[in-house]
Amino acid sequence: MFFILSKVLAFAIKPVVWIILLLGYSLFSKRPRRKRRALRVALLLLILFSNRWISNQIFRAWEPDTLTADAIETPYDIGIVLGGYSNFYIEPRHDRHNFNERGNRLANALELYFSGKVKKLLLSGGSGRLLQDGPSEAELMVAYLRKLGIPDADIILEPESRNTWENALFTKNIVDTRYPGATCLLITSAWHMRRSDACFRKAGLLATPFPVDYISESNRQYAEMLLLPDKLGLYKWELLIKEWIGCAAYRVRGYN
Repeated sequence: MFFILSKVLAFAIKPVVWIILLLGYSLFSKRPRRKRRALRVALLLLILFSNRWISNQIFRAWEPDTLTADAIETPYDIGIVLGGYSNFYIEPRHDRHNFNERGNRLANALELYFSGKVKKLLLSGGSGRLLQDGPSEAELMVAYLRKLGIPDADIILEPESRNTWENALFTKNIVDTRYPGATCLLITSAWHMRRSDACFRKAGLLATPFPVDYISESNRQYAEMLLLPDKLGLYKWELLIKEWIGCAAYRVRGYN
């Protein structure tokens, strides 16, 4: 039920939805004062959420510092890669694996593997769709990894999880059962690492965080960053608001 509600209500946390609703109210309301107020709030939200400098400061504060690959002296037994980096709707897809904007989760994990920083890759991720009508993301990645020359012995699949808590719970079961005592590196997006690390700790699997896929950038004080609207601003805020609500919901549920 928790998973279903999270998917059904996802639209309510989108800043673009808030702005559209306010604009719609300002258009159809018969009360002039409320029309003007709704329009002002909509414009204020649009300016706020599209400002690149503001969103960058928020992400810089939220995303944790990273462990760098060159600081890893002793290779980890397993690199745990959380899913969510694929786009199953892009065509053609029969002869390739299509990645979404979270592709750095896997790309950086592959860099760690080929540079000898992790010995095996554990892909954790089933279907995050409400109606699970196909193979899991982890299962679909196997053919891609084989093309890169990674042997099956170095590929571990956890294909059932649908959210971060299940990532942690099901991965711990695999590690405890098949690789007891293994040292693990947790690889996921920086903005998602706080919740992920807390879930893995709560599940009892201590893995070293390795944040990747940062959205924050170095500060650059120039007019474009301060004044011009960011075309990805609403999307960035949607990610962050969803993550904040996810953290709060997981705390209520006792997942972290």
